[in-house]
Amino acid sequence: MRRSLSALILCVAVTTLPVMALAGDGPWSSFEKGTLNPGELSQATPADVGLPFERVSIPSGDRKLDGFLVRADASCRPALALLIFHGRNETVADWIAVQKYLHDKCVSSLVFDYSGHGKSSPPGTIDNMNADGVAALDAFLKLFPATGRRCLLSHSLGGGPMLYAATHGAAKPDCAIAASPFSSLRDIAIRGGAPEQAILKLPDVWNNVDAARSLSIPLLWVHSRSDKTIPFDLGQKVYDAKEGAKTSDVIDGFDHNAIYKEMPDAIWSPIIAFATAK
Repeated sequence: MRRSLSALILCVAVTTLPVMALAGDGPWSSFEKGTLNPGELSQATPADVGLPFERVSIPSGDRKLDGFLVRADASCRPALALLIFHGRNETVADWIAVQKYLHDKCVSSLVFDYSGHGKSSPPGTIDNMNADGVAALDAFLKLFPATGRRCLLSHSLGGGPMLYAATHGAAKPDCAIAASPFSSLRDIAIRGGAPEQAILKLPDVWNNVDAARSLSIPLLWVHSRSDKTIPFDLGQKVYDAKEGAKTSDVIDGFDHNAIYKEMPDAIWSPIIAFATAK
């Protein structure tokens, strides 16, 4: 069973915070080492489900990011492409079924692995993953012409690097979709039972509430009230912080990973409709 994100951060806070200064490590280093470097979890590719694809290599600093590019049929109209930022302890292989689902719905997709994930270069750190998001966004916008719709989609932990990329990239996509986002790593840790005073001493990285306030493109928030991994109200904070164009898809009865494991139309139909609309 995969441990929840809050449980992992709690473990880091309780076991490592008192010794970090002595060890000379950054304050999030134990979390990064234990959570952001799963390596290669599967060798599956879209070809395993009969789906034509291109394996892409995206430069990010001195690292290379591995990704699967699946193009919709040229006849598909309107043209829509999604750049997918996957969640914790996931790799591109986990999203193969989603890429097939999207292809069958006339949607192109690019899913990539952050540093330290899959075949991408290590190490996986918060700073590296933020840079990875910007690099992937730049590559995505070059792969798909501006004549079509180009949107970002994140799941869970992916909301951090996605919102960073959307607010720091030189060029902007048409929209962003945040599925089951957290408000901040601090909030997740405190909600999981970590000592609040200790956690508040950590740098405020991946504060998605602050990022949402700076987001200039339309946002769709997707969250299930039944999500036991990232509480619904933490996602609500991200949505409430966004000013301007935004909408929500609040659902019931689906667990945290249903978006890529079950792929229900209750989740995906509103996503595609939002991404397609101008």
